[in-house]
Amino acid sequence: MSKDLENIKMIEFQQPINCCNVTAIAYALTALECPTTIDDIFYVTRLPIASVLDDGMTLAETYDTLTKYVEGAKLPFSVIMEHFDKPSMTLDVFIKEVERAVSDNKDIHILNFSVSIAHDNVNLGGGHFSLVADYDSTTKELTVADTNPKKYTRFWKCPIEQMYKACVDKDSSSSRSRGMIVVRKLEGTEQ
Repeated sequence: MSKDLENIKMIEFQQPINCCNVTAIAYALTALECPTTIDDIFYVTRLPIASVLDDGMTLAETYDTLTKYVEGAKLPFSVIMEHFDKPSMTLDVFIKEVERAVSDNKDIHILNFSVSIAHDNVNLGGGHFSLVADYDSTTKELTVADTNPKKYTRFWKCPIEQMYKACVDKDSSSSRSRGMIVVRKLEGTEQ
């Protein structure tokens, strides 16, 4: 398991209703030694609850919320968004990014993916947000730290190529691919 996620090992994060996006933000910041609750995010960003629960949030909306929270709470983090419909985001680039992510305890990667593709189950639908927990380059399997452990289990494995395809999937709300958000603790900052 990635060292980053040791910080949240004993903390239970069960998303309320359907807000995996905001839960993933709280989960990521807590993993980076900045304990954050879902309520903190709603309070600081003044995010309308209906915008999260009614339609869910796209990758860009989740990125905007995270950026607004980091700025509003004056946190020492940088935030980068990667849509997977960019020609530069190939499977090889994704694998390298995941390998770097699990070896570096200063960043966390939030994935936005198609549930049916990631779980290889057509009966599951929609998009979902969860965190990269680990990657085994021998088996080529990614371990996901899920924001909804009661539905999908706390940690589960997925072939990296399958997860890549799940992140390339188009979000019907935005007509763009899904992707990932990278949250990085700035150098020289300690919480």
